Amino acid sequence: MQTSRHALFVCVTVIAGCCFGHGCGGGSGGGSSPPPSIVPPTIAKSFGAASVALNGATTLTFNLSNPNSSSPLTGIGFTDTLPSGLLVATPNGLAGSCGNGTITATVGSGSVSVSSATLAAGASCSFRVNVVGTTSGTQNNTTGAVTSTEGGTGKTASASVIVAAASQQPPEPTDITPINLDAYYLLNQANALQADFNNGSTSAGDYIVAQTRSFTSLSQRWQFTKLSGALWQIANAGNGLCLDSAAAAGVTYVVQNACAGATTPSQQWSLAATTNGYYTISNSSTGLLMDVGPSCVAAGACLIQTAQAGNVTQSQQWLLRPVFFRGVDNALLEKQEAARVSAGLTWWKDAGQPADVLEILKNHGVNMVRLRPSSAPPYTNISVAGCNGNACYGETEAQDLDLAKRARNLGMSVTLSLLFDGGSSSSVPSAWTGHTLAQLQSDMYAYVKAEISAYRQAGVMPDLVSIGNEVDTGFLGTTGSPTGTNFAASASIQIQAMQAVKDAAADTSIGPAIPAPLTCIHITPAWDLTQFFTLANQNNIPYDAICQSYYPIFHGPLTDAQAGAANPGNKPVEQDVLVAAANNMAKPILILETGEHYENGFQSNDPWYALPSTQMQNQFLLDLRTVLAGLPNHLAMGVTYWDATGVNIPELSGGFFNGDNQPDAIYIWNGLTLFNNADSSGTTNVNDPNYSTPLPALDALGKP
Repeated sequence: MQTSRHALFVCVTVIAGCCFGHGCGGGSGGGSSPPPSIVPPTIAKSFGAASVALNGATTLTFNLSNPNSSSPLTGIGFTDTLPSGLLVATPNGLAGSCGNGTITATVGSGSVSVSSATLAAGASCSFRVNVVGTTSGTQNNTTGAVTSTEGGTGKTASASVIVAAASQQPPEPTDITPINLDAYYLLNQANALQADFNNGSTSAGDYIVAQTRSFTSLSQRWQFTKLSGALWQIANAGNGLCLDSAAAAGVTYVVQNACAGATTPSQQWSLAATTNGYYTISNSSTGLLMDVGPSCVAAGACLIQTAQAGNVTQSQQWLLRPVFFRGVDNALLEKQEAARVSAGLTWWKDAGQPADVLEILKNHGVNMVRLRPSSAPPYTNISVAGCNGNACYGETEAQDLDLAKRARNLGMSVTLSLLFDGGSSSSVPSAWTGHTLAQLQSDMYAYVKAEISAYRQAGVMPDLVSIGNEVDTGFLGTTGSPTGTNFAASASIQIQAMQAVKDAAADTSIGPAIPAPLTCIHITPAWDLTQFFTLANQNNIPYDAICQSYYPIFHGPLTDAQAGAANPGNKPVEQDVLVAAANNMAKPILILETGEHYENGFQSNDPWYALPSTQMQNQFLLDLRTVLAGLPNHLAMGVTYWDATGVNIPELSGGFFNGDNQPDAIYIWNGLTLFNNADSSGTTNVNDPNYSTPLPALDALGKP
């Protein structure tokens, strides 16, 4: 494809005696020191446009002035060395003059200069040339200092222009595999039972069985180790033994033996994705698929191996659900990608190379993506012309559904947070305005069932669903918001929503019934976990997990040691809150949102990880994971980082997409992302080779 080169026009104004239509005479030489009363000339410059296409042109205008009221200035001159991404255009389009001085703007060169100009007292001059953008990115241009014989050396002038290339979005990859060394539950599609070893057995050759789900038993946790040839070794976290194959009485069983997967074909397993996150798991030695057989031991049904006959059966399909979610809230990714394309910016990079963002995240160990669809209906004007407030920051149903497909195509889990208006869940969707509690219950059931059904039919059934976002701060107006004295109304809406999740999974009109996603209620530390979920239990909400936001900048210290050092506002210690909830509620706990500074940026710094640095951000996530790993009864479910990819994206017209309150709006999160904002100079520099590259904390989040 050929591209045309257009002229880029740069205009500089010189104030001090240059006039249009006249040459500028005199030299720019030195001479004796000027009298103190005579000041140097001033210079200003501006580009004719905020942005241009790659190989396109704009004007560069220079303005020079003599600020002295009674003294002329002679020998005025300056040189403007253009940044490497700009050249004087062909033709140069020179227009204007400057005090009979000589203006040099050679076609194809990288500089513009003036020499020997004269400006009468109080006079000014202006001229412009065309410049062409030859390298994409923000081109920051600063002149040399303007000088004169009488006034000596003055200041410089600066301006910038964005040169926008057609952004090259990398292809979206497909790699539907687990993460090496990660631990997963193996959940059977036919019965929702999970693979387990037999009643605490550590004996070689013992059977593997299917058991009711447990969040506390290590025996239901299986570590996947990648072998050569797209094969996997699968080891139990409880006894360290590996899945193996053994035949008896004409049946091929799945058994456990000491791990030797690298050299033992019967301990080598291959995975083939089916749909909705499920796989078939076949043995390299037998070629048979892992299946659930009849009861063979007191503990229950044994896992066996069977041949595939036509379509795989439900009992031959297994969901790999991560034991510990290492997630990112990536709901705005497709808006961020669209913004880059429109601005012609370089893509996110890893190891110096542009790559699909989800692929980068997976390569660093992230195994889950959180999405927050702002469905229309019941909401309106989500990220479209005419949006206002929170609606401009929502992501559309189509964007989130596509992201879910992309995540599943990389073997990643999906979490949905429903009833999010772009900023919170406190408002009542416009379609439900004025509805009674009974109507809201009906609204909620119908909406949630339709939403989960849509994801299921698209083959991207979520692993976890939260009904609302930080509902303790407000949920569906005054009617649905939980309070200590009126919890029942909110609970009745949650009950309807969670029933809808189950019913969508069980609906045989859209295919064979499959196990339902897990459900959670998401709150902040503003309401103590034990107190809130005690009320949830008393009101019979059938949730599976506890979801909480935790940001040190908002919510206080992580540990008692930190609280002892500083605790502005005497806020609760997060570790103590989590331990108490694990002991009292006996439910798995997921930190559904978190974040920490690596540099000054959005909001004030907290005292525990200051002064901000990449090392301190990394340490925060290491500390948080240590706290979670120490929860009683192995009840840590994971941690999800908010807007990890949300670096600043400059707009061609100036400013940033972040926080622009337009349909393309994305959140302001500078200083807290897990990718480099490249703004050490005070503003994001998209030409910095570190722009949009992973920070060390991404590995602290993602490492299995």
